[in-house]
Amino acid sequence: MGFVHILARMTSEIVIRRARPDENNSVHALVQTIADETFAYLFAPSQVPIGEADWLSAWLAISEEEMVGVAMTRDEWVSDLWVRRDSRRLGIGAKLLAHAESEIRGRGQKTFRLRVVKSNTRAVQFYQSQGWKVHREFPHEKFGHAMFEMTKLDRTSPTP
Repeated sequence: MGFVHILARMTSEIVIRRARPDENNSVHALVQTIADETFAYLFAPSQVPIGEADWLSAWLAISEEEMVGVAMTRDEWVSDLWVRRDSRRLGIGAKLLAHAESEIRGRGQKTFRLRVVKSNTRAVQFYQSQGWKVHREFPHEKFGHAMFEMTKLDRTSPTP
């Protein structure tokens, strides 16, 4: 992607919206591509297992009518947050994460949680920059690689 196209994307509006039913396969393909790029070193030569098949409750980041990011929550968990490689460091992850946190807050949760691969240092640093803290380290239950559970306390809710 050229500098002019990146600059255009930086100045274009990022829209965060729900996935539509007709986009489920496209969202799944986008997440699979990002996961394969990010975690190929853990799973080579096979495809990275992403597990999720139903993306209808996902939030999408749209730039210039293209999907550039995805976030999804369950209960108090940010279960997925993915941003296309060519769209990183433009604030898209922060916007998606803010949407996810808002959705979790709306469920009455006071502590937000997520899991991240420990060796994905860019993601860990991103979450830390957004106020998240490493809560614990543990081995992935199926694949054994080191994971972090990260938490963030909801500071917008009044304390009793």
